[in-house]
Amino acid sequence: MNLSGRLVDAFIALDETRRFAAAAERCHMSASAFSQAITRLEAMVGTRLFDRDTRKVSLTPDGEVFAQGARRIAAEMRASLAALQDRSALRTGRVSIAVPASLAASWIPSVLAAFRADHPGLALQLHDVVSEQCLRLVLSGEVDFGLNADRGTEAEYTSRLLVRESLHLVCRRDDPLAGKQEVRLHELRQRPFIHTVRSGSVWQVTQALIRRADMRDSGFEVAQFGTLASLVEAGFGISIVPRFALPLCARPGLTHARVVARDAFRSLYLLRRREGSLSAAAQALWERIEQAALVSAQA
Repeated sequence: MNLSGRLVDAFIALDETRRFAAAAERCHMSASAFSQAITRLEAMVGTRLFDRDTRKVSLTPDGEVFAQGARRIAAEMRASLAALQDRSALRTGRVSIAVPASLAASWIPSVLAAFRADHPGLALQLHDVVSEQCLRLVLSGEVDFGLNADRGTEAEYTSRLLVRESLHLVCRRDDPLAGKQEVRLHELRQRPFIHTVRSGSVWQVTQALIRRADMRDSGFEVAQFGTLASLVEAGFGISIVPRFALPLCARPGLTHARVVARDAFRSLYLLRRREGSLSAAAQALWERIEQAALVSAQA
């Protein structure tokens, strides 16, 4: 049975007004077209729904039964439309994102706080993960989108360059390079280097720099920037981290300088699954992050 919402609306209008003319006007139909709609509805359900004569219109017993379902359908439709309007207006909804730990602990929280202030009804979720985990979460749909140095495959992901993040040397304040604003690779020759884990994007972007600088392996490979900073401060070597990770490396005994080289940067991308669309809330946060990255790059 192909029972349209228009026929249900016509039924409810006649039930509530009990007058064909008033119900037709409410449904923006001519009197004849409205009468035909009610006749068509009764033919579809196989029974008379209204008793009508020259004086009144009333529900039949079968019409009373049908009215219960029709009112429930109408109420559910109104609730669904209201929910969609709230989501479209960003009054309700949920957004989940995956980002590198360096952004999750420094830059992203301030962006999310500003977004939450504008849209307090939205529920926000944040996953701080390494590159491979970010791709997995995005592809599985566990998060709406991610920020990542790896764009994944074009067949599975849609990506957009967010920022090229400069890389910075982290060293002790008593280091010969301390006090410099910029350092070049030849100045790092044979210095012991503290690595980040191989599954992260920082390891990937620093390897070419380490080789060209002819640096030595310190023997340390760590997952947390806080651990890295403590090892540098303890004198086990130096390291190179992205700009957004510098707050995580802040120690009284440490300083930093921008690394000058043609490839001394980490490209970060916004990425989502190629199939499907973002919700209104997720699209709004995507755009807010783009705007915040532009402001940060100009600062």
